[in-house]
Amino acid sequence: LWHDGATGTAQTEWNLEHVHTREVWNRGFRGEGVVIASMDTGVDLNHPDLAGRWRGGGNSWFDPNGEHAMPADSDGHGTWTMGVLVGGEAGGTAIGVAPGASWIAVKIFNDARVAALSAIHLGFQWLLDPDGDPLTDDAPDIVNNSWGFESLPNVCLTEFEADIQTLRAAGIAVVFAAGNTGPGGSTSISPANNAGALPVGAVDQS
Repeated sequence: LWHDGATGTAQTEWNLEHVHTREVWNRGFRGEGVVIASMDTGVDLNHPDLAGRWRGGGNSWFDPNGEHAMPADSDGHGTWTMGVLVGGEAGGTAIGVAPGASWIAVKIFNDARVAALSAIHLGFQWLLDPDGDPLTDDAPDIVNNSWGFESLPNVCLTEFEADIQTLRAAGIAVVFAAGNTGPGGSTSISPANNAGALPVGAVDQS
């Protein structure tokens, strides 16, 4: 059985088909044992495709803005991206690439959807050691960042490059959205175009 009892028989959404997700699942790779972090607007803990996949405990949620003690998302963007990462099939179709993985999250955007640079730096720092105990291994394997400086395409801003390289040195894969400003050339954005980041481009169904 899949994580949370999902059967894996539901039809996959087009984006999962686009990246041949089911072929990977059929080889036995569904994300079991992997912890994926999100730095975004938060995550709705009550979402039926995500609730059972939260790692839980005092080391799985961080709100540097001090607005929410438990996972929450007043915007919806972070919940949507987490669904693409680890979501199940509660709605009738499979939505997540790694439904066997668990998630933790940093709510870098406050409820007004503003992310201070200082809050983002604090988020990266928290990911290195979520429980504050260097003797425990509770850092995520991957952190997803679906945000960037889209108003400055084709510019490499290095504000977060040291953060990215520090997480990489700690064995954490740092994924960034490369932006939605294409399809023309010279449209990549920071921090996705920083050294050490793994940039992911946007596509649509066609």
